[in-house]
Amino acid sequence: MAASSDERFKMLVAALDFGTTYSGYAFSFKGDYANDPSKINANTMWTTGSKSLFSQKTPTCLLLRPDKTFHSFGFEAEEHYSSLVDMDEHHSWYYFRRFKMLLHNNMDLTRDTKVRDESREKGKELPALDVFAHSIRYLKNHLLKHLKKKSVANLIGGEEDDEYIHWVLTIPAIWNDRAKQFMREAAKEAGIKSTNLSLALEPEAAALFCKILPLEKQTTESGTNLSMLKPGTRYMVLDLGGGTVDVTVQEVLPDHTLKELHKASGGAWGGTKIDEAFRQLIISIVGAPVFQEFQEKYPKDYLEMLQSFETKKRAVNTSSKDTFRIPVSLVELFEDEFGEKLDLIPSKTRHRGKLELNGDKLILSGEMISEMFKHSRESIVEHVESLFAHPFCKDVDKILMVGGFSECVIIQEAIKKRFPNKRVVIPPDAGLAIVKGAVLFGHNPKMIISRNTKWTYGVQTNRNFKPGDPPDKMFKVGNVEKCKEIFSVHIGVNKTVEVGTPLPPKRYRALHRDDETIDIPIYISSEEQPEFTTDSSCSYLGKLTIELQKSNSDREIEVGMTFGGTELVVEAKGTKNKEVCVAKFDFLESKDKQS
Repeated sequence: MAASSDERFKMLVAALDFGTTYSGYAFSFKGDYANDPSKINANTMWTTGSKSLFSQKTPTCLLLRPDKTFHSFGFEAEEHYSSLVDMDEHHSWYYFRRFKMLLHNNMDLTRDTKVRDESREKGKELPALDVFAHSIRYLKNHLLKHLKKKSVANLIGGEEDDEYIHWVLTIPAIWNDRAKQFMREAAKEAGIKSTNLSLALEPEAAALFCKILPLEKQTTESGTNLSMLKPGTRYMVLDLGGGTVDVTVQEVLPDHTLKELHKASGGAWGGTKIDEAFRQLIISIVGAPVFQEFQEKYPKDYLEMLQSFETKKRAVNTSSKDTFRIPVSLVELFEDEFGEKLDLIPSKTRHRGKLELNGDKLILSGEMISEMFKHSRESIVEHVESLFAHPFCKDVDKILMVGGFSECVIIQEAIKKRFPNKRVVIPPDAGLAIVKGAVLFGHNPKMIISRNTKWTYGVQTNRNFKPGDPPDKMFKVGNVEKCKEIFSVHIGVNKTVEVGTPLPPKRYRALHRDDETIDIPIYISSEEQPEFTTDSSCSYLGKLTIELQKSNSDREIEVGMTFGGTELVVEAKGTKNKEVCVAKFDFLESKDKQS
């Protein structure tokens, strides 16, 4: 007897970890999950040209041909672009890297948003939706090829791959709803059906993975066994990625499900901030004009310098000097421009005694290394400190550090030093904890039973004009005076909401009898009870479109929203006949178009 579509898609869960600096994937079969949830496969072999590299992930780099068609991704894209640069044939190609941060805290994100290629040459930009879709499609296809090599093509293959696989995309918990919808639409363009796709919040996924680690693998830095996530445990997840730092506080309930104790928070303090600090240090030594010329004339050397630093930064510490290589081409360019040796420059600048240059070697003191990490390190520590000052962190005595940047020694030491009474836990392969946890989430999303809202959510509506209302907000419908731009709150900020449980519905009425649809603007606010959508705390998020049923003669509908999932869900129906109306959110249309 043939399996049903619902049974088939559950046969395999595949998670794509689309990161700022590195990307990867993991998967597991339904049967394996039932027998041993920790049996999760992750690809640790990536190709560059004709060679294979042992690596947990591949760089988030995309190379497109001059006609804008896909050429390569990851290590292979890096290598081929470098060869194009060597032959001075790269100018018409499109090379993108570290573009995920375009989505962070971007309230102007739309389907028309563009992303510039790495060269920053004039006119070299493409729709961001296409760039993300190319990248997701590559990861999806790479996973399918990997499965077929593992002789499982008889289980998933042919034209019905999507009927057998449930896909999960990882996203930062601090992302807004625009970014979430953007990733879903990019995945759809990449060939993943929306009905077979879930979005997993990265720190939640990491916690799910650590919950199922065998006891002997749950160790602290001192090597002591730690049964970390047993019922009753309250802990903080510190998800340190390349672009963002996500922090969430959770509790393990008696039935082993997870409850969020406070809304997700964080900021853009990830590993790329250290890369930029290193870049600015080099600019302070050679000067901006020389550095700009270096980027333009020797782009391959520039990229290799950044790649080399990216690899080394996780292992450096502030207790001793360390050596970094800088390209000979940069040294020669400086000396040709100014007619003096580059290694003499540090003694003439504010860097005296903190660094020295010897040929192509840049030797940094512990103090200088500490300065490069200062902004990111202090931002993370201060944010965690502010969270521990709140009542919801009472009894939280464990900090779980996950994500690729959590492997950075300097950040680890800063957390341990500032919070000596907390048990800092860094799981094995911390960089894979998120993607493996996302697989677990795909198998059983009900493991997360509640979350906390990051904003106050509401809609822009009208009501009868009252004395004291701002005169400029008054308008008339017939002879009735109305007040516009009212913030009708659906739920306040940092409220605990159960997953899958809709809030009590609110009622809205069409302004005109012949209206076939209602477009309701959706707003968010950092305040508990904003009055107007024009208040400074408010931002336009998108719109909710509801198709009215002709049989609903009074043109009134009730709208129920569900906020507990990783994405917003809406249901609308007539107030009299209870007929369900088609209702959908659109967070990617600009406010100008909406109005």
